[in-house]
Amino acid sequence: MTIDEERASAARELSWLLTTLTSTLISVRTGLTECLDLLSPANTSTLPFSTPRSEVLKGFITRSGPQITRGELSLHLQRQRGKLSVRAPWVLEQLVDVENYVLRSLELVANGAFREGEEEKDPKSTMQLLQALQENVSAARAALRAASAHRLFPFHAVDPKVFEPPLVPGAAAFSLHIAEASLVVEVRTLEPVAPADNGRGNFLAGIDISPFGFRERFAAAVGIHHGPASRAHASGEEEVVSFNGTKVRVKEVVRVESQDPSLMAAWAKLGGLEHVLAGSIDGNTEISFVMSSL
Repeated sequence: MTIDEERASAARELSWLLTTLTSTLISVRTGLTECLDLLSPANTSTLPFSTPRSEVLKGFITRSGPQITRGELSLHLQRQRGKLSVRAPWVLEQLVDVENYVLRSLELVANGAFREGEEEKDPKSTMQLLQALQENVSAARAALRAASAHRLFPFHAVDPKVFEPPLVPGAAAFSLHIAEASLVVEVRTLEPVAPADNGRGNFLAGIDISPFGFRERFAAAVGIHHGPASRAHASGEEEVVSFNGTKVRVKEVVRVESQDPSLMAAWAKLGGLEHVLAGSIDGNTEISFVMSSL
């Protein structure tokens, strides 16, 4: 095949890729719209939470869109016993992030879609569109995978006043975040650190105890294995951290996960969209490279 023939063949392949962009964008738009539906308040999830083989923590939490609207949990920690009821809804910022990334992706699709009578887009603008879509879809999926450090204890905890009875400030901390499309509840009992003890364990104050590292370290230490529907553990390790401007010692920790079917479905759809966009980007890159080298 001569160089001219190779160039003509590459040009035809590139033209085909560009003309299929419309169907690709339609597929992406459909997937994004389905994700929005899964994240909407219309898809309410009531999830069970229970520590295995014990009743240290037991109850349920209801998520409606990005908000936690209902919940009742019974706690049987040494320093925190009784029933907690959600009396005021609060927002899961991770889900707000996911929704914003999905909405931004839909805007990109709308702006990049071919319109009747419009000339075929050039490879450069096509690549920019596909890459921008991939970045936003990947960011949405990452927000369902794990919370940022600043949204985890000791940097953040749920307002004690949303519960009835309210948690005693400085005595307990309640955290709720998303990890691998599951809702994760963490309850810690705390003890103020006397000034003479401030130095002990202080090096731990800045550690990012992400749900993955924390779970893996504990599981490796005690050999706990849990089923896919829910996982939990409690740790007796004491840490000294700075929480709400005060040095406290973590006396007890209980952690329970519960898979959210709607979030799992959204996570899977976003993963599929990542794959579709990656294939389009790879094809566009390969053909453009061939043409530039001829």
